Amino acid sequence: MNYSKVIRESWQLVVNLPKLKWFAFVPSFVAVLIFILEILWQIYMYSSEFGFIESDFSFEAVGSVFSFLLEKNLMFWTILGVFFIVFFAFVVPSWLRGVLILSVRHNFDNPDRYCSLRRKSVDACSYFFRLFELNAILAPFEFVSIAFFVATFYRYFHENLFQFLLPLIVLHLIIAFFIQVFFAFVSYFVVIEDLGLSQGLKKSIGLVFMNLGATLSVILLMFFVNFRVIVNVIVILGVPIAILAVFSYFAFSFAVTLSVVLAITMVSFAAYLTSILEVFSTAVWERTFAALLIKQAELAGDEVNNNL
Repeated sequence: MNYSKVIRESWQLVVNLPKLKWFAFVPSFVAVLIFILEILWQIYMYSSEFGFIESDFSFEAVGSVFSFLLEKNLMFWTILGVFFIVFFAFVVPSWLRGVLILSVRHNFDNPDRYCSLRRKSVDACSYFFRLFELNAILAPFEFVSIAFFVATFYRYFHENLFQFLLPLIVLHLIIAFFIQVFFAFVSYFVVIEDLGLSQGLKKSIGLVFMNLGATLSVILLMFFVNFRVIVNVIVILGVPIAILAVFSYFAFSFAVTLSVVLAITMVSFAAYLTSILEVFSTAVWERTFAALLIKQAELAGDEVNNNL
């Protein structure tokens, strides 16, 4: 498989079809926001656990927050905000996945024909429940989810029970790795070939097994792409954060205002890069999927000819 061609064609699609990255921007924004909140929550809980701050999570604190929301008539907006986050965190990604796969395949197969996102959005609804079920199956094996679980578990049992269960955690990580590898093409079988979830799982396992080297190469390639983007984000965002730290010594109110503006800007910038990577990775995996299917068909044809 020509990896340079796959990368070139995938990036060209991102450039030629900018509406896709903006289509994925809002879900990416919510995903980045949730990720940041999870990180901040872990930092807060670890600070309480190891005595860096005096406050700690308790039911009294929850009651105080609840009373404050009632007193300020903010309960409706809080429930609406929670519903909005849950909707975009658990419902929209499955539907968005279908839209991106359909749009990417349309653009590669028919580059001269207009790609209607409204049409693809309607068509993607046919695959929603299968993709939603797939995401539910894969959720316990996502490395980010495992990392947050381990961080929470270690916080409470970092002396005794954690060491006892560490081999089980390592085993779960190994299983998660194999599941992520062998289920890499399930969503493409479901959407592109309109297969059921169980058939998609079987087909993906077979395709990866026959092309394990190519699949691992693409996974490694995407890892380096994501890692490079993360490093660039850290470098770029480090400058305004340092400037903010300097200003905070001189004007507290100005620093608070600047912090809010900078936080929104950083989250938006991270969401923009995430949406680009989402479209790019979908295109890379779609091109890989198409190339491996062609290779598999050629091998099957050669075997038939040899038998004849």
